[in-house]
Amino acid sequence: MSPGVPPAAYDRVSERRRAVALARHFREAERLSIRQIADRLGRSPATIKAYFYDPTGEKARAVKARYVGVCRGCGAYTQPRNGKGDAYAYCKACHPGAIERRWTRDRVVEAMVEWRRRFGRLPSSYDWSRTHARRRGGDALKRLREGDWPSASVVTSLVGSWAAARQQAERDGGRNRHGRAET
Repeated sequence: MSPGVPPAAYDRVSERRRAVALARHFREAERLSIRQIADRLGRSPATIKAYFYDPTGEKARAVKARYVGVCRGCGAYTQPRNGKGDAYAYCKACHPGAIERRWTRDRVVEAMVEWRRRFGRLPSSYDWSRTHARRRGGDALKRLREGDWPSASVVTSLVGSWAAARQQAERDGGRNRHGRAET
């Protein structure tokens, strides 16, 4: 395997090479039609034609590359729209009017500390799950509606794991927003 090439990409390349070699063999040695080759390889006739026209896939990659743009804000690649030269000017994160993140790692930890202040213990992922609160009903729904709490998926994406978030809240639990010990 080549260094720097992901295994999935390598598998696709080797699979295409194998299919192209088989298609050539069926065409030249057995004199099969495109339709017959497609049936044998389990591919569409259009794919078999592409194998003969572009055996390595370089031509297709070059065409796709002409449709991609570069973000004016950060330099990342942007999505194509309606054709060559018409890619978006900004990526999804940089485009004007992009939504600012509502939750940050610090805000998640503050919310956990606030939950403990209100309800006497740190929250579990079930406590901040709307689905589980609906199933449990009563107090669970009431607690969830009483404040602004992030979803469990937001917590894990920002902090890494629910356990890590709880540990951080334990460490920061006796401090206020400005990092000073509460009296």
